Amino acid sequence: MIKRTLTILLAIFAVIGANADNGINSPYSRYGIGILSNQSLGINRQMGGLGYGLRSHKYINIVNPASFSEADTLTMLFEAGVSLQNINFKEGDKRINAKNGSLEYIAAQFRIRKNLGMSLGFLPYSRVGYSFSIASREGTTETSIDTYTGSGGIYQPYIGIAWRPLPNLSVGLTGSYIYGDITHEVGINFVNSTDLRKVYSASVKSYKLDLGVQYTKGFGQNHKVTAGAVYSFGHDMSAEATVTEENASASVEKEIADGFKIPHTFGLGFFYSYKNKWKFGADYTYQNWSSSTFFGDEKGMNRSKVSLGMEYSPTKLSNNIFKMIEYRAGAYYAQPYTKIKGENGCDEYGVSAGISLPFYNSNNRYSHATLHISGEFAHLEPKTAGMIAENYLRINIGITFNESWFMKMKVR
Repeated sequence: MIKRTLTILLAIFAVIGANADNGINSPYSRYGIGILSNQSLGINRQMGGLGYGLRSHKYINIVNPASFSEADTLTMLFEAGVSLQNINFKEGDKRINAKNGSLEYIAAQFRIRKNLGMSLGFLPYSRVGYSFSIASREGTTETSIDTYTGSGGIYQPYIGIAWRPLPNLSVGLTGSYIYGDITHEVGINFVNSTDLRKVYSASVKSYKLDLGVQYTKGFGQNHKVTAGAVYSFGHDMSAEATVTEENASASVEKEIADGFKIPHTFGLGFFYSYKNKWKFGADYTYQNWSSSTFFGDEKGMNRSKVSLGMEYSPTKLSNNIFKMIEYRAGAYYAQPYTKIKGENGCDEYGVSAGISLPFYNSNNRYSHATLHISGEFAHLEPKTAGMIAENYLRINIGITFNESWFMKMKVR
């Protein structure tokens, strides 16, 4: 039954990954470099993206690279995840729904030697996807129809390493290759005159470095706190950006000086554990986007995000499946990083909850798989009247394989 379940899940991942788009259908992905992706894996998403103070030998936590040093000596971790979502757009009394699905991430983690762990994987950094039109009128007469379409995204394969120089202290570094193409197209179709077309395009090939640290302190036999911090180095993305204007008789291309930047990012957080069953945590993230400009005219703005999360783990091994399930919940609030028509973008509010269900191998309890399922509701609240509000209902499904690749078998 376990093998059949895991086979079915892997088949679902393959089908969604092969047939899904990039998982975004939002007019707000017109701005900046698109909608910023959730830079976390299964258990983090169950807790509102929490992760700066999270350490576990059972799961991969890419939010803080210092956590890689917790990798178990005997096992190799591999994780993959997909998401399915329904988006509700609301403007005044008008509502419309859209559905998306995407392969969210793949990652692996293993120990190189004592106190030294490594992780590598792939996930998106930002995504662009939208298509809509607006009719312009003079009185009761339609003068033009403006069409807006966009596609693409920026992606992030990474490799990270962490070292534990002291029993309670870990430091880590993740290096990522940032690449991708973004295209925005605006078509102005006049009723009685020449049509116009404007195309914004950018190609990114750059890097990203994240430095993390974690310190763990125990209090008595039942209490433990891990504090964590992360800093991401900001720099130019080295983007090749152009704006092309076309009409029936001419085409003019203009190169844009590089204003696309990886922001300086600072993150602080903690995770508290009581009897290794009840756990609570909080994270704060600050990103310096104000030094960025996008296609020469859009200005970035500094962004803050706060995440709260909790976990309840009844027991490690039991014949009762409900005592083996790990329960998690979380919430977050994030400010926008771009302006829209000179005004601040949308504030984002979200809540999440999920479970992690382990499947053990009866012949080898050191090797097992864990299924992560979570639901998330997110609301994008515009600051300006007349803008569209967005509500997301998202299902995240991930699976972690914990394989005892490095166990030495004893022959008698």
